Amino acid sequence: MEPAHSIGRLGFRKWYERQLIEAHAWLVTCLLVGIAIAVALEGLSFRRPFYEWAPLVGLLFFGGLIVWHGMRRFGLLMEEANRLAEHSTCGACGAYGRFQVVEAYPTRMRVCCRKCSHRWMLG
Repeated sequence: MEPAHSIGRLGFRKWYERQLIEAHAWLVTCLLVGIAIAVALEGLSFRRPFYEWAPLVGLLFFGGLIVWHGMRRFGLLMEEANRLAEHSTCGACGAYGRFQVVEAYPTRMRVCCRKCSHRWMLG
């Protein structure tokens, strides 16, 4: 229901743009945290006492979770945006992304073209 509500409020093109921005923000976060993990691994030495390297290993684990979650979010956001973008062209007049949401279902939505009033299922 979330994409239908957001698309109804913002319009498809703004929603799509925001999805891409959010997805790529997650990707940049993953890259930066990955670089920080690589730098931290350079300084890790198990020859030191446990209390010196244990917090660093904990931070590395936490950073790994951030990277894993970020890549997962990036993939999900891009998949959803691409799935809806593939079906957002009006079959009657060929207008791309110019529709309004008529009915929202859990995984799909019925939309109406603003140019020619043609209706189709999106999703």
